[in-house]
Amino acid sequence: MAKIDDPELAAYVVWVPKNGAREEHVDRVLSLVTDPRASQYWDEYAAITQPYVEMFSLTGPCAGIFMIFDRDDIWEGENPPEPGYWEDAHARELKRDGVQFNAEQFADKVRSMID
Repeated sequence: MAKIDDPELAAYVVWVPKNGAREEHVDRVLSLVTDPRASQYWDEYAAITQPYVEMFSLTGPCAGIFMIFDRDDIWEGENPPEPGYWEDAHARELKRDGVQFNAEQFADKVRSMID
């Protein structure tokens, strides 16, 4: 986010209980994302992540999924909005079909969608 100087850019970081993590552990990782345009959430019951596991037919965890949405996308009812673009930090490792996450490539895609 630091490389994209657009005050309207927003990020939503969703922390999930993986590897034994619990809500009380979240304070330890909040400092990883310091941009004031980012909001961070704890998703103990996979209410946010599970629909995307199903949407993307993910095998393995829905962790390290980076998605870009249009500013007008809204989550209504039980169906989440489909991202305009997404990358998977575990695509290679878990042999999944998604695009392997690459920070520069992802930032370029964000820039192109903003413009």
